Amino acid sequence: MKQFFILFICLLLTSCFEITEKIKHNSDQSGDYSLVVDFSSSWLKTKSAIMLEEVDGVSIPNEEDIKSKLAQFRMEASKIKGTSKISTSYDFNTYIFKINFSYNSIETLNAVLNVMDKNNNLVHFRNTNGKFERIASYPLPKNLTKNQDKKEDLLKANIIAVYTFDKNVSTVQNVNCKLSKSKKTVFLKQNIWNVLNNNKLMNNSISFNP
Repeated sequence: MKQFFILFICLLLTSCFEITEKIKHNSDQSGDYSLVVDFSSSWLKTKSAIMLEEVDGVSIPNEEDIKSKLAQFRMEASKIKGTSKISTSYDFNTYIFKINFSYNSIETLNAVLNVMDKNNNLVHFRNTNGKFERIASYPLPKNLTKNQDKKEDLLKANIIAVYTFDKNVSTVQNVNCKLSKSKKTVFLKQNIWNVLNNNKLMNNSISFNP
């Protein structure tokens, strides 16, 4: 897959949707990753677009294409050493799509995420001197921001990051983050329009108590 199909659909529909990235990360650098793309609040528009197989004259995957690409992701991700519990799901009533997997290291996590966008071999996450770092690299074409007609929809669409750890967080670099009362979960939410204009809004560096 040259580009992860879910984001491809999101960008073409530019309707109300939500992308949620969840990670449960352990001190030994292993963890569980989850990506949920939720079109339930605009399911009718999504259904129509998928049935027509195009938006604004641009082709998009139909239901069978989506199933096939998810299966392809599972197959390719399963070949990466250190990956386990790989699963995908789709619901063509609510139009919610999910990907889940476990990883044994940050390197494995990055390798699986790069399966989603083979045009780039990027470092999405890293561990630097004990800090958990997110380097935002969403494949979001900036030319969408040139179309003011899409701005209202993109302002309603969100990217959410929820990162949970097995030890207390001491500091977070991103000032827009919220920290849970337990001090173990970091929450960050931005709208797609702002992220398109500045991908670094989803960057983060998280430090922990000894």
